Amino acid sequence: MSRAANNQVFELIFGLLELHGFHTHEAQASIIGVTPTTITNWKTGKVRALNRGKLDEVIRRVHFLSKRRGVDLVGEPSLCPIVIEEGAGPADIERQLRDKWDSVYLGHKFLYYHPAGAMAWKKLLDTGYGSAQLAKGFANAFGLALRDSTPGKSNLASMLRWSEGKSCGVDLISLGPGDGAKEAIAIESLIDRAGPKHRLIDWLTFTPVDVSIPLLRMASERARNLIRDRLNKESWPHFLVRPSCSDFEDGGIGFAGHLSDNPSDRRLALFLGGTFGNLKSETRFVEYSLGRMLRPGDLVWLEVGVRQDRIEDDGLYALSKGQLGDTQETVRRSLVEGPHRRFRASVGSPLDTRMRIIPREGGATCEVPGSYNFVHDVDINPSGQRCSVLYSRRYDIDALRRWFLELGYETRFEHRVKDSRGRDRTAHLLLFRARV
Repeated sequence: MSRAANNQVFELIFGLLELHGFHTHEAQASIIGVTPTTITNWKTGKVRALNRGKLDEVIRRVHFLSKRRGVDLVGEPSLCPIVIEEGAGPADIERQLRDKWDSVYLGHKFLYYHPAGAMAWKKLLDTGYGSAQLAKGFANAFGLALRDSTPGKSNLASMLRWSEGKSCGVDLISLGPGDGAKEAIAIESLIDRAGPKHRLIDWLTFTPVDVSIPLLRMASERARNLIRDRLNKESWPHFLVRPSCSDFEDGGIGFAGHLSDNPSDRRLALFLGGTFGNLKSETRFVEYSLGRMLRPGDLVWLEVGVRQDRIEDDGLYALSKGQLGDTQETVRRSLVEGPHRRFRASVGSPLDTRMRIIPREGGATCEVPGSYNFVHDVDINPSGQRCSVLYSRRYDIDALRRWFLELGYETRFEHRVKDSRGRDRTAHLLLFRARV
């Protein structure tokens, strides 16, 4: 090996140490297990090469630095521990709930962070909500977006560069993944397209983001198990599940610091299950959260509820009029009233609460033109004071596409999913961030 090659080996070692935060001779020596004088000799060229045993030791120690940053390389395949960002842990959310419990607006994140809320959400999906049909609709839509890689066509396959005869790394981010069932469908579809007849995915990092640790664990383990079962062991290191307990609506978006900055790689954010329609402010979310998460050229896959021609045909309209009285209504009330019930129980207050669903069109809660909002309010004291806990919006899809275009996001793919009566229930939009 030439002297230049030996010098490059030392440069690589020190470059990796500096990336991990070890900049001084003393710090580098302590990690590598040598003296500061030895580090000086390596950097000045007095030592031109490492013997095989010392090089193997250095490799093991640098490898350890990756493990100590949180990646479980023993897993099948790699599954990182849940990283809890500042202000997003259970104690933080509980404190925020205590500060806001008598405010006029609470917000959907307080529904799911507690294990009881996560269980109620799972139960809701099992009460005839149509989750299996919606998951099948997403699978069809995602498959269609990937299937055609004809040059010049603006679909997911071409934007992953497969039509260019190239491959790329994929940061797959899910905002509010629930139990991760649809996200697993997306990962499986991408794996299916990463076979010998298609362009390979260089790597894929799945980052589920939520304040609900129970749901994050379900989504992460579902993805890990899928990767383990569908891929051979040699491919496991290319796939990583990195869950983040983070408030993607109001928090610091710290998880974005782990995404690839390489312009050849792609970031694809999944925003499924109508969560976009639960936000307090869609405009602030797109400008603040998506604006810091996605670069020009990155992608958003959005699922939203479709506004009916007759709003009376929406399932929530009957619920707002108290016309259901079934298990689904009971579970929904348990989910929406849950935060206030748990808070009142903790301070010894009466537990009487009542959920009201109030249909609203226009106004401050409907920032996107043509949207319709079913506001879930809870009576929080005997005097009749109410707190808005959950928004459930339905969108005019043409108006929604125009609204996103004004914010710099172009629609490149659209697919509608129908309900059991043949009416459009949800719409899937693939959005391309064209500009800042």
